[in-house]
Amino acid sequence: MIGRDARGRAWEVYFTTTARLSNRIESELKNSHKISLPEYNVLLQVSRAGKDGIRPSVLARHVVFSPSRLTHTVNRLIARGFLSRTSCSEDGRGGLIHLTNEGAEHFKQTALIHRNIVRSLVLDDLSEEEIEVLDRMFTRISRRIDNS
Repeated sequence: MIGRDARGRAWEVYFTTTARLSNRIESELKNSHKISLPEYNVLLQVSRAGKDGIRPSVLARHVVFSPSRLTHTVNRLIARGFLSRTSCSEDGRGGLIHLTNEGAEHFKQTALIHRNIVRSLVLDDLSEEEIEVLDRMFTRISRRIDNS
């Protein structure tokens, strides 16, 4: 049985390490491409949506932003030429967010930086078994959050 001290230490090392990893990624992205980690995450999700674009409400859920924070972030990325906003032709309600050609190129460059940091600092020395455990563990936690 795992004691309280071990659980507390596990939570603390997880929390501290993920915060440090996020800070490292953000620092590299800002230094090399003048983009924050939240902005990168918006570009990532819009990129995953493909040519059809993504509704702001869906994007907000994926990046875990409030509507106002998403609006400000999207507006900054539109001003930089990375995103565009169009109306939804299917129902006329709301709009869709799309990646521009410039945004796609910028995302491609920053994704390499992000991937290299995550691989070198996290994934490269994990065994297949450890990766499977992480996947199962965080999938279970994510479902629990979704269902609460």
